[in-house]
Amino acid sequence: MYSVAFAETSPEDTKGLSPTILYETRRHPFLGLQVGIFDFGGQEEYRREYMDKPEIFRGTDILIPIVDLHDPNNFEQAKEYIEGLLDIYRKNNEKPKIFLFLHKYDTESYQKELLDTNVKKAKEIFLDMFKEYEFDYMLTSIYQQDELAKIFRDILISSYSNLKAHVEKAESQLEEIKAKIIISDVSGNVIVHNVQGVSSGLTLRGDLRDFINSCNTVRENIFMSDSANFKGRNDDGKEIELHIFKYIITVLVMKSGELDVESQNKLNTLLNDMNLFADLIISAHTD
Repeated sequence: MYSVAFAETSPEDTKGLSPTILYETRRHPFLGLQVGIFDFGGQEEYRREYMDKPEIFRGTDILIPIVDLHDPNNFEQAKEYIEGLLDIYRKNNEKPKIFLFLHKYDTESYQKELLDTNVKKAKEIFLDMFKEYEFDYMLTSIYQQDELAKIFRDILISSYSNLKAHVEKAESQLEEIKAKIIISDVSGNVIVHNVQGVSSGLTLRGDLRDFINSCNTVRENIFMSDSANFKGRNDDGKEIELHIFKYIITVLVMKSGELDVESQNKLNTLLNDMNLFADLIISAHTD
């Protein structure tokens, strides 16, 4: 799941990955912060070892239990495991947000009728466990790469009050502007876009990511400002604009000619909104 959502790996290429042994830690830049991601192996022999060390779990902001919908015979064992995790957080006097993934919601080597039965059974077993927590659940699959990326994006911005509304507004604005637009952070994590084939999961395509990185370096070391605009145009009238706001948010605009007045006005509104969006992120970091 990490490889598909964060590391530009296709779902098919994950089939050769080995299970996680004990736990693995990764750091991923997102909206100007380094997000620490702990991936805990689910095999029983590994669970016993790390669950005897409650200090490993201290400082958790978000917990994502993952239940395998293709393996209903282990639902009760999974419930026992999750209850053990919740007990650790009670002992640590911590209360992370919880997003339960009912995972492998796909018919890759699995019958649709059985899958729907397993979803119903999983909801009956797991959904009542988290009443005292800020909680939500999702049906997930690595074969729905864009949807999985959006789920992780929404989880990562869930700690920022009011940001989700701004993202949803931007998504609706993109539908009305007659230009190709990608909104990302300066590290190339896609927030919203209206262009096909520009990303794998959360990660922007390599050449566009390199372009943003180069412009951001110019902004920082030559312009020495927190925001900057860059424009390029060829002889055929194709134009590209990159707007960097508060060294965090970027808006990449690709046009094949002059925009009509209505689209240009809506683009200007979008850019103003993204400037405010960047201010909200800076304020959240300060808090």
